[in-house]
Amino acid sequence: MNKLNLIHDYYDYCDVLHQKWFDKTIKYENNFEEIFQVDYSPEPYFVLKNGSNPLFMLLTNPGAGMEFQKHENFEKSDYKTFARTLGEIYTSEQFKKDGGANAHRRLIKSIAWSDYLGYNSIVNIETIPFHSPTLNKSKALDIIGKSWILSRYQEVLRNFLFDKPILIVAACGSKNSITLNTIKYSKWLMYQAEIANINIENLKFKELTKKNGKVSSAMLYDNEKYIVLMMGSNNLPSIENI
Repeated sequence: MNKLNLIHDYYDYCDVLHQKWFDKTIKYENNFEEIFQVDYSPEPYFVLKNGSNPLFMLLTNPGAGMEFQKHENFEKSDYKTFARTLGEIYTSEQFKKDGGANAHRRLIKSIAWSDYLGYNSIVNIETIPFHSPTLNKSKALDIIGKSWILSRYQEVLRNFLFDKPILIVAACGSKNSITLNTIKYSKWLMYQAEIANINIENLKFKELTKKNGKVSSAMLYDNEKYIVLMMGSNNLPSIENI
């Protein structure tokens, strides 16, 4: 693992992380394999749309692993090429038909949002690069504090995102209108905001949609840092509806 300690460039780090996963030389901490599917390829990032002025969309983790991501289906490690393939797969009609309709919809909407915000490219980046069918965020925060693998990855990620334009998308409850406190009361969102170098107190608030008298989606932003919250769904509102 020493080589990972010496790498500071995010993309280089992801290449080496994937190589070590492929070589099966990563030593996972206690309980790590109970939460994450380590037999499936790590997925730290993928390019959704190429361009010279990218928006970086910070997600949670890649979700359940798929058959093509299993270790046995890799002949070698080449994460840069694999990341390009992921973008093509996730935006395909086949992925949509195979059960990825919600994810497909969110990805297509995120491309429209990057255009809306003034960017010509979008790169999806995961807070945690390992797959899991579901993720209890409280358990995730707990294991991050105990896991060298995750804490080192996020240290490199934090430095990479420091001055980058970032979009965080999150679902929230429907009991109360969305406000700044929606972020403050979420330990996970506060953690993501810290990784993204977002000063919560500087955020401006823009109502996007209302339902039954409540703000049901909103964008909070400061310079080129954006958080979009939507009641009930980890998705983005359609641009034409805001």
